[in-house]
Amino acid sequence: MKRSQEILPTALLILLAFFIRAHSIQALPPFNDESLHIRRAEIIYKFTDRNLNMTLGKLLSYYWIGLFHPARLDAIFVGRTASALFALLGLAAAYSTARILFGRVGGWITLILAAFSPFLIFFDRLALSDGLTAALGMLVIWASLLMMRRANYGKRCPLAILAGFLSGLVIVSKLLGLPMAGVPLVAVFTLNHTKIRRINFQTLWQILRTHRDQLMTAYVTFGLVMLPFIWHIVDRTITGKYVNVVNNNLINGAAEEKSPPQVLIDNLHSLWSANWVLHGSFLWIMMLAGVAFLLWKRPREGSYLILSTVLAWSMSVVFAADLSTRYLTLGVLPSLVIVAGAISLAIQEIAKINIEKPALHVTMPERGAIAVLLVWLVWIPLPFINHAWNDPTKLHLPQADQWEYFGNFGSGYGLIAAAHDMETLPRSEPSGRVQVIGLVGSCHQIRLYLDEYGPVKLECPFFGWQGEFMQDVANLVDQRVAEESTVYLLVEPKLRFTDLSMLHVRWELIHSYPRPFNGMTVELWRAYPNK
Repeated sequence: MKRSQEILPTALLILLAFFIRAHSIQALPPFNDESLHIRRAEIIYKFTDRNLNMTLGKLLSYYWIGLFHPARLDAIFVGRTASALFALLGLAAAYSTARILFGRVGGWITLILAAFSPFLIFFDRLALSDGLTAALGMLVIWASLLMMRRANYGKRCPLAILAGFLSGLVIVSKLLGLPMAGVPLVAVFTLNHTKIRRINFQTLWQILRTHRDQLMTAYVTFGLVMLPFIWHIVDRTITGKYVNVVNNNLINGAAEEKSPPQVLIDNLHSLWSANWVLHGSFLWIMMLAGVAFLLWKRPREGSYLILSTVLAWSMSVVFAADLSTRYLTLGVLPSLVIVAGAISLAIQEIAKINIEKPALHVTMPERGAIAVLLVWLVWIPLPFINHAWNDPTKLHLPQADQWEYFGNFGSGYGLIAAAHDMETLPRSEPSGRVQVIGLVGSCHQIRLYLDEYGPVKLECPFFGWQGEFMQDVANLVDQRVAEESTVYLLVEPKLRFTDLSMLHVRWELIHSYPRPFNGMTVELWRAYPNK
């Protein structure tokens, strides 16, 4: 098949991947962090807050989503669709990487696996930074590979500039991408053309000297990308206006007081179980077998992909004391390239001993690979996609993700139904609006379901992460009850950040909204003066 003839099926696969991610994209109610991303995206281009515009963390996703001007009631659709669109860059980079290393078959297998990967589908359909970071991480791997294939360009190698630029963008997208800055160096050590008989310091130094120009170009570019953000942190530190770059969940042991070895053991178990559940035991075992097979048949290329995947997962696995599955998204695409590469090489090896004349240009080994992929598609991805579109509560997810996206206070389940009911409640006097005070953990996301000038006036007082401001909240409730004829409270009785016994008012339960999987219930109360 001519290279030009590959364009159409490749483009169709990428469009199919986008359709899978974008169709019925609001089936899963919003998640707490999506609302936070959208709030920042709404104001990022006003450039009124330097901390917002310059502090590393999940910065790039704010700028990306902000480009699409997410309006309040359409923000979830716009933000999620924007994330799904950006994810296609990662799929294209994965295809191109596999195409370069393993040929046409390897590229298409990679694209099929990535397009239908439940791991990627779930998180690419959320307005979070993880899908963007994963796409950029794969682009770094692709650009570093091209840099080594154009090594004779010397100092002016534009691909070295691209590799360095993308390495910086990964970190701007999410700090977990920091280890990806090492990918160009890994490419130099694994993909160089030096014949190595024995690995020692002298050999490694010779490799570095040979590719000094490419590395200097890549890392000078990387430094220039990072310079404004580093300057911001240093300036804020010197002036005493500290910025929070790393939260406690990314500090070893800080979130749950675990020892570093325990953090590592727990996170390796989470990495294993997440891939086992989301990709299925069959594909995960193939991935592990593919590691050994690539190291045997193509040690340089295999080492490059394996080390790049390890770098992608390293910061999450080593440091995240409270690991979320979405943190692992960064390493999924290169791991799928490993699987596809192993399958492609296996097809080539079997073809060498297969004497059958190919029919319809499809060899027996290729037909076997197609059969294997079809079994996996029918077994794991297709049911997952159906549930993602129609009933997300039926998704087969790790238990921690069921809690995080369905049962915990950050889930939109319960909140959406409550918001709809609030619009039908009697209005208060003298304001003429439905007065609601939200004492729920993700109160800020409720605004995404309520018209700013609609019947409901929602207040979200800050009660503190330890409930330290509950007395102020109780005073606010007293004030509203005194001012208005009818006041409602939206509460989560099991939320550990609020002590509802500190409220001075009496209350009447209007409605209860349970969350899936025995999650935290949302309740709507009517408040009365405590007389």
